[in-house]
Amino acid sequence: MRAGPFADSPEFRRLIAGESPVDPARVALELAADAYPGLDIEDYLARIAALSERVRPRCPSNAGAREILGQVNWVLFVEEEMRGNQDDYYDPRNSYLNEVLDRRLGIPISLSVLYWAIARPLGLSVAGLNFPAHFMLRVDDSQETLFVDPFHSGAILDREACRRRLSEILQQPVDLSDEMTSPAPLAVVVTRMLRNLKSIYLRAEEIPSVLPIQRRLVALNPRDAEELRDLGELCLRAERPGEAVDPLQAYLSTSPADARSAEIASLLIAARRRLAEWN
Repeated sequence: MRAGPFADSPEFRRLIAGESPVDPARVALELAADAYPGLDIEDYLARIAALSERVRPRCPSNAGAREILGQVNWVLFVEEEMRGNQDDYYDPRNSYLNEVLDRRLGIPISLSVLYWAIARPLGLSVAGLNFPAHFMLRVDDSQETLFVDPFHSGAILDREACRRRLSEILQQPVDLSDEMTSPAPLAVVVTRMLRNLKSIYLRAEEIPSVLPIQRRLVALNPRDAEELRDLGELCLRAERPGEAVDPLQAYLSTSPADARSAEIASLLIAARRRLAEWN
């Protein structure tokens, strides 16, 4: 009996099936296993749990969110010396959670996933914020909503400070609407992680590295015409015409009047021709 898609990624399968809850750190490590075959996911999860347990005894039972976050920051950014990799931001290792733990370097979203995994077992209500050009966390308690920026040593911001931070990053005024500060669904967070990696590997023309990423993007976004198109094109570039046919056909069915429809139709014909020659 053949295993289904993503048989080695059970948490990712739960995510695409819409099940809940799903562990963001486990999903991130399953993504990393594409690039690091044989990755010991349980070992890295144990390391994350140990960081969380290091924080726990430092927080009194009546500690508020700010106090707990302060202790998380001390463990992560002082004792562990985690930091944002501003010198080599587009190194793909910054996006893989195992490498973030090993190298103590990351980008906003990978450091946020690590922070999230440490803070949530401590009783904090944590969610991702899919801001443009940056990624942060939202932490709610009974008295206030806080914004945490793990890329900048876990800076704890109120709403106005968060607005100013985004304005600085985007170099333009930002109106921090309620929609922008709403918790991002985990599927959106993982999609952003995958698209970061996709962009890096495409820039380097590393097709074997980007193909498993693109398969996951289509699994998470099965109605996204551009992701379907990209999967078909990447499969052709990887000499996998049989795998290219379905996504190219789905793209044409979804976007029959798209500007690239004639080009994609030609690619689909070429994929079928090559497949017939191989058979």
